[in-house]
Amino acid sequence: MRSGFEILEHTADVGIRAWGATLAEALEQAARGLIELLGAGLEGPGRTRRVVVEAEDAGALAVGFLNELLFLHETEEAGFAAVRVVRADDRRAEAEVELVPLPGEPEGTAVKAATYHRLAVERRPDGIVEVRVYLDV
Repeated sequence: MRSGFEILEHTADVGIRAWGATLAEALEQAARGLIELLGAGLEGPGRTRRVVVEAEDAGALAVGFLNELLFLHETEEAGFAAVRVVRADDRRAEAEVELVPLPGEPEGTAVKAATYHRLAVERRPDGIVEVRVYLDV
């Protein structure tokens, strides 16, 4: 499988392991994992927001990107119809996020923040980029 994600269990936190052929794909998969945890995946027409995150390295970029999605989820009271990472390198990511108003309280996990705990971004020998990030719940 060239891209995907899985939820990682931890005693006080929950993690996401995401992978893809590029950093952009891995970040997009990490976003899918976060959205699944939040129970905030919605369908329907929404409004598109451009998200730009800059950081000192790929790990900080992953944390910043997921925290920006959490910020939008909370402040806009919205779920996500789509997240497309259109460009990413180790210091900057640009995404188009389609937000849909939440019909009520999400039924998923309440996530406070993405953290640096056990954070890893690496290119595997098979060329796949893997991101591991834990979330404070």
